[in-house]
Amino acid sequence: MDKKKVVFFFLILVLPFVSASVSNLGTFEMGQDINFIQACSSCSFNNITSIISPNSTTLIQDVEMNRTGNNYNYTLNSSFTNEIGKYVVTGIGDVDGVNTIWTFYFYITQTGFDLETSESILYIIILIVTFILFLAFLYPAITISYSNKTEPDGSITRINRAKYLKLLSFWFAYGFLMWFLQTLNAISTSFIKLTYLSNFITNIFSYSQGLSVGITFLILAIIMIEVWKDIFLSQTIKKHGKAFLDGRLM
Repeated sequence: MDKKKVVFFFLILVLPFVSASVSNLGTFEMGQDINFIQACSSCSFNNITSIISPNSTTLIQDVEMNRTGNNYNYTLNSSFTNEIGKYVVTGIGDVDGVNTIWTFYFYITQTGFDLETSESILYIIILIVTFILFLAFLYPAITISYSNKTEPDGSITRINRAKYLKLLSFWFAYGFLMWFLQTLNAISTSFIKLTYLSNFITNIFSYSQGLSVGITFLILAIIMIEVWKDIFLSQTIKKHGKAFLDGRLM
């Protein structure tokens, strides 16, 4: 399927009197051509009278649709589909010689998808749970002491093993923050009509995602350095009852 041209068929019902039909054509991706095709075997013409954008601006007015057999075609250029929201299209065709008004609408989103109610509830639950888990791991990452127990003379008498829990808590907190931002980004691209706000959330997620690998390697490197230091400090404490970071008792 050509991603740059979405083809949608809207059938005009043949009625013996003037009528107006309203249909929802669905959701399409922002910045794509949309090709409308009206099918009517008894029509001699089909015209689009107006296409209204989400901000109530008239994009197209009084244009003829191109005829090929029984199909009438009009392509809405991608330059007109850069705004997120609801578009309303009205037109007229002579069904069996009787002018028949038709109306339909469609939605434009950044992804071309529209979340269902069940999906929305699931996303909200994931958003809440991941944020709670982020805070749950952030708390020990902030409150747990990183320093070893020291005496007034600067000597170390006990190794603080909880600092590894502090580092791991920070790592898990960042992981759940990434999950939270990913879910928030998915919701914003589907629901938020303010493009600049949606792009702002997307940029935050992208930058955070770019830092995730570096943060993981940094935490692992700190853990390995601390393990190496603690091995020598522990041996010195066992031998002398205390140790110094400058290694004077080693």
